Amino acid sequence: SSVCSLQSAECSVQFAVCSVQCVVCSVQCVVFSVQCAVCKGSENKKMLRMESTDSGSTSDPGSEPFIVNVVQSTQFHGDPRNTYRARTNPKGWVLLINNEAFETETSFSTRVGAFVDERNLETLFMQLGLQVLVKRNLKKAEMMEELNRFSELEDHLTCDLAVVCVCSYGVDRNKIITSDCKEVDVEEDIMSKFNNDGCEKLKGKPKMFIFQDCQGKRKDFGIIENIDSNMEATRSGSLNTWTGSEMFKKEQYEDMLIVTFTTIPGNMAIMDHYTGAGFLQCFCKVLMENSHNTDIQRMLDMVILELREQEGQERNIVSCTYKSQNFYKQLFFNPGLSEQ
Repeated sequence: SSVCSLQSAECSVQFAVCSVQCVVCSVQCVVFSVQCAVCKGSENKKMLRMESTDSGSTSDPGSEPFIVNVVQSTQFHGDPRNTYRARTNPKGWVLLINNEAFETETSFSTRVGAFVDERNLETLFMQLGLQVLVKRNLKKAEMMEELNRFSELEDHLTCDLAVVCVCSYGVDRNKIITSDCKEVDVEEDIMSKFNNDGCEKLKGKPKMFIFQDCQGKRKDFGIIENIDSNMEATRSGSLNTWTGSEMFKKEQYEDMLIVTFTTIPGNMAIMDHYTGAGFLQCFCKVLMENSHNTDIQRMLDMVILELREQEGQERNIVSCTYKSQNFYKQLFFNPGLSEQ
């Protein structure tokens, strides 16, 4: 009987201990559940921060990113007698320079959202059938080196066209800012490397230059619209800085199409932190929807017309200017088609 009593007491103690352990376990489970919830919340916030950093977004996270999807051609377009050839595979090469960060933040702040423009342009040109070389945050010496290297590219001999695209800040009178806050002259430092003297491999072939830059801090709300008979198009009263024929000699600067997306000198180009620059998105949209059957100059006119319907942040209106510099023929990209 004494032994049974002792065993019964021992069982009671063990039961009490088990009950305490169960309570402790329950508390621990609750603690773990809370920790998991906290960790999950932190991870979600971290993912949101990463997404925001990658996209440069400070706008509505519910905004849908722009997706480039080029309509493919089913046949070659244009009369060969007045149409540039664009039938090789690849059709040509693109040098895409994107200066997003600058050494002097007080003078030139980081171009938040510029990565989105870069990604859209790269995707667009690849789907059009070109190879793309992307270079980021180049100092002046580096930019000059990359331009020289690109102009000497051996593949220009076997390809049908070339594109140079520079996205950065700019200042008045055709100057582009490099990542070390130095100026590069559009005509002397860039275009001269691809004229008939500077790049014989591209002689007689179409060369397209795209410059997306911010010209200053003043905001433009749009006053003048002009499209003249010389295939020069101006939006929002921008001054056509390419009209001075003294800048070019006909025998040197041929088959060039120069496109600038900006505001008028002294004004500020508008960037959306999530979708990039609205005018470059418009450019990509028009080309991806119409390159299969429309020539480039007609598409640039379409870009200008569509920009009339758009407004940037704070109701700013951007400008698009393009200049045909002895660009004698039509250019169809013929995406999806080649003769090789």
